Amino acid sequence: MSKKPFSASAYVRKANDQDLVKAVHEYRFAPRHRGSESQPLRILCVETGSVAERIGLEPGDTILELNGKPLLDPVDFQFQSAIVGRRMSIKTQKDVRTFVRREWEPFGVEFDPIEPLTCQNNCVFCFVHQNPAGVRPSLHIKDEDYRLSFLFGNYLTLTNVSDTELQRIIDQRLSPLYISVHATEPSLRARMLGNPEYDGFLEKVQRLTEAGITVHGQVVLCPGWNDGEHLERTIDDMVRLHPGVGSLAVVPVGLTKHRKNLPDLKPFTSEIARQTIEHVSGIQRKLKRKLGTPFVFLGDEIYIMADEPLPSLSHYRDFPQIENGVGMVRTFIRQFDEALRKKSKGGDVKGTVCTGKVFEPYLRERVNSLGLDLKVVGVESLFWGPGIGVAGLLTGSDFVAALRGKVYGDVVVLPSESMIGDDHLFLDDLTLGDVQKELGVKVLPSGYTAGEFVDKMRSLAADGTGYAD
Repeated sequence: MSKKPFSASAYVRKANDQDLVKAVHEYRFAPRHRGSESQPLRILCVETGSVAERIGLEPGDTILELNGKPLLDPVDFQFQSAIVGRRMSIKTQKDVRTFVRREWEPFGVEFDPIEPLTCQNNCVFCFVHQNPAGVRPSLHIKDEDYRLSFLFGNYLTLTNVSDTELQRIIDQRLSPLYISVHATEPSLRARMLGNPEYDGFLEKVQRLTEAGITVHGQVVLCPGWNDGEHLERTIDDMVRLHPGVGSLAVVPVGLTKHRKNLPDLKPFTSEIARQTIEHVSGIQRKLKRKLGTPFVFLGDEIYIMADEPLPSLSHYRDFPQIENGVGMVRTFIRQFDEALRKKSKGGDVKGTVCTGKVFEPYLRERVNSLGLDLKVVGVESLFWGPGIGVAGLLTGSDFVAALRGKVYGDVVVLPSESMIGDDHLFLDDLTLGDVQKELGVKVLPSGYTAGEFVDKMRSLAADGTGYAD
């Protein structure tokens, strides 16, 4: 699942109207159109062979109404336009057009990215509050958007979701949703979310699940806050809503070196990781016997920190929270081994492959099996600090610091999950081109799957130049 960038309108401008500046975490309140007001929808592109092309819609057109009614957002449009075999009408800034959508025919438009609805919580572990200056602008926006949860798997607390929005979720079947739970004990949840009172979380989740909406929850585990008996209560409360609540992920809190004037949190250590595995594994066994699923899943990072074996592939069932780092390593290993079984052309390449400290041993073992002259480097997060070890949070400056004067070979491969967009932008606003200029060698993105990575390495070898598109 790939997440689209936020729109420029989510940022604020300087008083002199020069250069977009980053919205900071004090940007507390949701945009004016919090979901109950209509907005025009501007078309970015039109798909060939679609309804939109057939009725003459073009990039730059703005849809104002569908069937005589204004629209809330692109999700509302997709829901309202899904009817097959009935005459409908679209009003644009130019005219009104009628059409009948045929069975299996895509409507075929892409709109401007959704401007994120924002969060009014002040979670004690919020990553936005731990950002330094000079990061990618979107990292300064606390999104709390049920639409982004449905579309891209973003997590939301439900604190800021109104009754009207809950009903819209139900009416338009926006399922599944990904929910930040953290704690179900009312006073503890309020404290962790930085709110003066309980937000009615369990009642909201029950309303959704009773209406047939599937939710997947996550707990950011903060030692001394929501672990131990508090975690047991959270699991018990969520299990009672199974199968509407499909799964619960437990992931370790991530602390950067930029925490200032924030609640005191303990770092997640290897010893705490071992204690968490011991505690939760017994609960998983009981739930698997009772429900046929462990229900609660630990993030891969917890097993790695504890130096414990990863669970088997079958443990993760249908991998409901793989984008949350739950079962991602096991999936990578499986995909890598499958890719290795495919025949490839001969050749050789000499280069450096980078990843985060957490994933380094797993990637090195797999890369060594390729039989190519590649050196795997586990890069330390200097930008955020030693509490962050995953590849997705590494910055361009981290890679430069780790590799300047130390590149092995004539090509460097960096993890694609650490960058976004066509210009491959890192979290610190450096681009892939900037890193390449600093290192003086060809720098390439790895691809998002093990298969893509293996294909790229074999292409480099077959090409014989160390380069691949």
